[in-house]
Amino acid sequence: MPKCEISNDVEVYWIEEGDPAGPPIVWIHGGSVEESSHAVADIEPYWSKVRALYPDARGHGQSSKFVEPKHYTYACKANDLIGWLDFLGVEKALFGGASMGGALSLYVAAHFPERVTGVISISGPPFEPTPEDREWWAKKRHIVAEGRFGEFYTENVRLRMGQRAAEKLAKDPERLARATRGLRYHTESSLLALLDETYSRPNWVDHCSDINCPTLVISGSEDHYPTVAMSREVAETVSDSEFYVIDGGSHFPNRSHRGQVQPILTEFIDRVLFLAT
Repeated sequence: MPKCEISNDVEVYWIEEGDPAGPPIVWIHGGSVEESSHAVADIEPYWSKVRALYPDARGHGQSSKFVEPKHYTYACKANDLIGWLDFLGVEKALFGGASMGGALSLYVAAHFPERVTGVISISGPPFEPTPEDREWWAKKRHIVAEGRFGEFYTENVRLRMGQRAAEKLAKDPERLARATRGLRYHTESSLLALLDETYSRPNWVDHCSDINCPTLVISGSEDHYPTVAMSREVAETVSDSEFYVIDGGSHFPNRSHRGQVQPILTEFIDRVLFLAT
């Protein structure tokens, strides 16, 4: 994977695919236990005409790790991405992703509007964690502290995708090993700091009113965080937005219901990156 140094203490790694001369799409993975390889499939159908950029956000994959929660905020991650785009010579890009990737895309668009062509937010929550999720983390925190990262990954899948998905993963050791490979770059302290920040974030949905580019918001009907009502609030806060609910969709409807999500992505990407020009 290529890498660049944003500052003395931050390195960003990324995957790059597609047409180097095409319009850039920055597609960001989910949070805590994910990294760039988890996000590749979503934009793969467009590689023939876009420059697909998949960064490891700080604290994920091979990018820099820290041991204090204050170093994992969206502000820190967004500043890294802007420095990384400067390194690549990319002035503007369409930002998108699922879960943390969707929320971070919204944050970049709100705070660096001149760098964002459009936003795709799939289950991206600019909200504080629910009391239930905070309680869940309090109960599971010891698993990470004891270095049982693979077990925690499965518990996270159970929380976000449901019991059936967790059982399926547990029965496939090779798939679990692939899915958790990015966690080997963590220590117990750095992963605890990342997750402590995740489960203590404030509500910042009001920032979305500063987004001035076309925005696509997608929600799974079965997602408990963000709920459909939460995702609808995001769409209603952005002035130029459209909103879709995927019936039966999970927290990652782009994975559980890819056949329904992909045409929505295609129409939006074509319109924002190609028809507008």
